[in-house]
Amino acid sequence: MNSSYARFATINVIGLLLCVLLFTWIARDGALDFRLAHLFFDPSTHSFPLRVSDALDFWGHTVLKLFTVWILVIAGVAMVASNWVESLKPWRRALFVFVVMAACAAYLVQTLKGASVHSCPWDINTFGGSAQWFPLFGPIGAMSGPGLCWPGGHASGGFAVMAGYFALRDSKAKLARLILVFSLAIGALMSVVQMARGAHFLSHNLWSMWLVWATCFVIDALMRIILPPRAAA
Repeated sequence: MNSSYARFATINVIGLLLCVLLFTWIARDGALDFRLAHLFFDPSTHSFPLRVSDALDFWGHTVLKLFTVWILVIAGVAMVASNWVESLKPWRRALFVFVVMAACAAYLVQTLKGASVHSCPWDINTFGGSAQWFPLFGPIGAMSGPGLCWPGGHASGGFAVMAGYFALRDSKAKLARLILVFSLAIGALMSVVQMARGAHFLSHNLWSMWLVWATCFVIDALMRIILPPRAAA
């Protein structure tokens, strides 16, 4: 492990641990989550008006989701094609790392979401539902409702693109930074869309971002042992 990567790894470990404390603190009483959710909630109808917006559902949910899925699909096809297409061979390792990281991160988030006992805002009694809110890592409420809402699944598709940052950080640093900014931007957009629809709290999406970054970081460390960057050719 060279000194540059050791510094990068140290910063990541410290940053990830500090974010755990910050995100746990944000979700301790739901105050910030609820304050932001109320911006999109109509108390007169006890509902989130944008939940039934066909335009937001199509462009903000369906289109953005398909967009991120196709990024992964195209990268996967390019990775396979790099075995025969000369122009893609220099990108073979980066494509492989990207596909593995993005797929693993998305799978982890979706698996946790599928097993979650935390319900979405539109299912919480404060926002017209019947489920009881309770803090993350706290005792499960007697009326937890349908659950299946932590962490944010939709936003994870956008955040998963940050795998490209890790895949290209050594070989093409400038492009890697651009991909990171793009990933954070589209992930944030997808987060806001779901918050506006009443589908997720802010903390759900922050944890989604954390899980994706942590997954990419761990896989990146393992890849440096199994398939060092200098061996890619």
